[in-house]
Amino acid sequence: MNKQQLLALWQGKSWESSPAGIYFLSRKYDKELHFSFSGYSEKDVKSVPDVFMKRLAAKITELDDKALSLIKEKFPKENVECISLTDVMFDKSGCYDAFALGYYVGESPAGELYLLVSFNDEFQDNPEVVCEVY
Repeated sequence: MNKQQLLALWQGKSWESSPAGIYFLSRKYDKELHFSFSGYSEKDVKSVPDVFMKRLAAKITELDDKALSLIKEKFPKENVECISLTDVMFDKSGCYDAFALGYYVGESPAGELYLLVSFNDEFQDNPEVVCEVY
């Protein structure tokens, strides 16, 4: 899927291409979603199948609900009701499987804390919730 198609599908803006990857901001579904394609070039992004991205766009709300449910299950004593989806992450290394949904939790002494739920090509979630600090 090329740049114009991705931006149209996700109502994106602020496309940034750097040696570290491709990044843009989506305004779809009345919220800001930060898309990151770490390690990808514009040519690499074109290799992501159109059908995959269209399916992701169609299922994003369902996947968000699934991820939030998993986060609540893994952190039952924490107040996770106030977190919401902030990021859709792809990494060429495959560390997120096909992709991950990211949730900004807040500031920690080490930096910004995110909870990530990864999904495979079939949109099945990984039962492990990953904590990352940036």
